[in-house]
Amino acid sequence: MTSDWPGYLDDFHLRHAGVTEDLLRRCRAGDLTPYGWVLRPVAGRGRRVLDVACGSGAVAGELHLEQYHREGIADPMIVGIDRSRRELEVARERHHAQVLCADATRLPFTDGSFDAVVCSMGLMVVQPLAEALAEIARVLRPGGMLTATVAAAVPLRASDLRVLGPLTARLRRPPRFPGWAELGGLGDLLEGAGLHVVEDARERFVFCVRDAADAELLVTALYLPELSEERRAAAIGWLTERAHGRDAGVDVAIPIRRVLAMRR
Repeated sequence: MTSDWPGYLDDFHLRHAGVTEDLLRRCRAGDLTPYGWVLRPVAGRGRRVLDVACGSGAVAGELHLEQYHREGIADPMIVGIDRSRRELEVARERHHAQVLCADATRLPFTDGSFDAVVCSMGLMVVQPLAEALAEIARVLRPGGMLTATVAAAVPLRASDLRVLGPLTARLRRPPRFPGWAELGGLGDLLEGAGLHVVEDARERFVFCVRDAADAELLVTALYLPELSEERRAAAIGWLTERAHGRDAGVDVAIPIRRVLAMRR
């Protein structure tokens, strides 16, 4: 486990900008994607939306299209913030998103600026988390909604363990995040920031590996500090070999947790 999480994350997103979006867009729970799930609670409900830790702009881009086509708003106020300048470049290239380079613990907006805040898979990396949540609460109007997704350990099926177990063994470590330990107390942290939790749900998404390129995308998108090239190659090779000859490929489970919280 790295002791320099900020340095690791900065380097990861510089070298692999857009990879998280590339992976999550292909994850499915039926017809649902992780982006569709995190956006569902605020779709069509708010014109002023902040996307925290926006990365390559997938959420901000989808929100802009949704509000433009559903409500006819020519210029909805949808803003994404992220600390990675390279990710923001990709956000502008892919989605023409309105984005700013900013830290989630020091949001450059006035109190009550937004009707909703969305954070897709970001709360487990934003540090200190309590400060970021306090800032999110500050920029939300009273009654405004936070919808956030984070990685989860469940739900899983017995068949998932037959893939995840050997995969983790070859990596010699599971994915990790700087704020992983804090997520057990996420509800308390939200309440302490003035955000009342109204839903805490989990969903099993799957990413289908059909070839070596899919296997490489999956492994590359995981936060695996200090992973050796030997371990990386072993995991990609095992997934590729397992998928070979299977028309349906190999499903790798990616459990996700969604929390909805309202500003008091």
